[in-house]
Amino acid sequence: MKIGRYEIIGELGKGAMGIVYKAQDNIIDRIVAIKTINLDKKLIKSDRSSMINRFYQEARIAGRLTHPNIATIFDVGTHNDTNYIVMEFVEGIPMELAIEGKKPITLHDKLRLVILTANVLHYAHQRGVIHRDVKPANIMLLKHSQIKVMDFGIAKIVSHEELSKTAVGTILGTPFYMSPEQIADNPLDRQTDVFSLGVLTYEFITGKKPFIADNLPSLIEKINKHDPFPPHKVNNHIPERISTTVMKALEKKKEKRYATAADFADAIEISLNHTEMKTTQDIGGEAKGYNKQTLIGSLKENYTFFSDFTDDEIQTIFKISNKEVYSAGDEIFEEGTVGSKMYIIINGTVSILKEFKKNEYSLLNTLNAGDCFGEMAIMDSSPRFATAKATTDCILIAINEVILRYSEPKLCLKLYKNLASILLEKLKKSDTSANTLMDKLKKIKEICS
Repeated sequence: MKIGRYEIIGELGKGAMGIVYKAQDNIIDRIVAIKTINLDKKLIKSDRSSMINRFYQEARIAGRLTHPNIATIFDVGTHNDTNYIVMEFVEGIPMELAIEGKKPITLHDKLRLVILTANVLHYAHQRGVIHRDVKPANIMLLKHSQIKVMDFGIAKIVSHEELSKTAVGTILGTPFYMSPEQIADNPLDRQTDVFSLGVLTYEFITGKKPFIADNLPSLIEKINKHDPFPPHKVNNHIPERISTTVMKALEKKKEKRYATAADFADAIEISLNHTEMKTTQDIGGEAKGYNKQTLIGSLKENYTFFSDFTDDEIQTIFKISNKEVYSAGDEIFEEGTVGSKMYIIINGTVSILKEFKKNEYSLLNTLNAGDCFGEMAIMDSSPRFATAKATTDCILIAINEVILRYSEPKLCLKLYKNLASILLEKLKKSDTSANTLMDKLKKIKEICS
C-alpha cells in the first residue's frame, strides 16, 4: 500500500483525525510517520475546500519550526481524496501512557519534562505559532529525559461547530484540555496553550484530570466556572509551591494567568530549585582538595567570561547554584539535547565527546577540576554541541540560567555580555576564514580558466 510516494509499513494508531501510519520514504531513504486527515464528507464543497486550505496553511507555518523538541513536518499532500501530513517518525511513548502508570517517572523528572514542554511552546509562540491542542497524547517522551511535541497548528483545521456535536474526549482540541476562550470560540493567543499546559501538568503530576464531567455541557461549565482541588491536596507529595504555580496557569481569566509559557517554565524551575537547594549535598568532605579561592582563581585565569568578575561575585554565583554528583560513566548531558545549565568541575574528570557517526564518538576534550563547560546554555537553549560524560566520580557546580537571572540579574547580565562578546569574536573569525577561503577559490577558478 502507498500514500503518495510513501510505502506504508504499518499502522501506528488511530485518532479523531484519522489513521497514523509508519512509512518508508524511498526517495530520501528514511522512516516517516504519515497522519491522514479525515474531513466530514457532509460538509458543503466550499467549507471543505476552505478547511483543506487552512490545513495546508497551518502545516506550512508549523513546518517552519526547527527545534530538537518539535516533531518536524516534511510534507503535506492529497492521495485518492485523502489529505495527509508527513512528519518525523518519533520513537517514544505518549505522555498519556506515563500518566496511566505504564512508565514510572519521579515527580522531579515529570516537572523537568513540563519545563521542557513549556519552553518548546514558548519557542513556537515567539514565531507566531499557537499549538491549540496541548494534551498528553501530543507529547512524546524520549530517552535522556527529552520530549517531542507533536501536531503544531493542526487543531485549527477543525471548526468550532464540531465542539457542540461531539462526545467528550473525541474531538481534536480535546475539551478536557481546552481553555475557556477556546470553548467560547474567541480569538486564541499563546495563553490558550498556557492554560492547556496547566491542565496537562495537573494531570501529569496528580494522575487525575482537573476538570471531569459526565457530559460535555457539564465539562464546559466546570472549565468556565469551577476551580479544581489544588494538586498538593490531590497528591500530598507535591510541594505547595508547585501546586500554586500550576493553579496560576489554570486561571480562567487570561490576565491572571502566566503571560507566557516561559514564565510558567521559570516559575516551576524556581520552585524545583528551592527544593533541590534544601537537599543538595555538602561537598566539603567529598571534594578532596577543594578550595574556593583556588577554583575562583582558575576560572578567572582560564575563562574570559569570568575574568572581570570579582571574587565576591563568583562566590555569590556558587552560593545560589546547586552541587551535582556524578559517578564514573554517568552522562551529564547528551549531544542534541536542550538544557539551561553550565557546569564547573569541583572534583573529578569529564570527557567531552562528539558523535561523528551513529554510535561512534570521538573525544574532543578532557576536563579537570577548575574547568567549565556547557556555558552556551546560559545564552541560548540551542541543542548541546557535544556529549559530556563523567570519566571519574565527579562533583560539579551547576549554574542554572533561570535561577541566576531571577536571583542575581546584574550578574546574569554581566555573564550574558561576556559570553556574547566571545561568541561575536568567534563569528568574526569564522567570517574572516570564510572570506579567505572564498578568495582562494576565486584564485583557483581564475587559474583553471
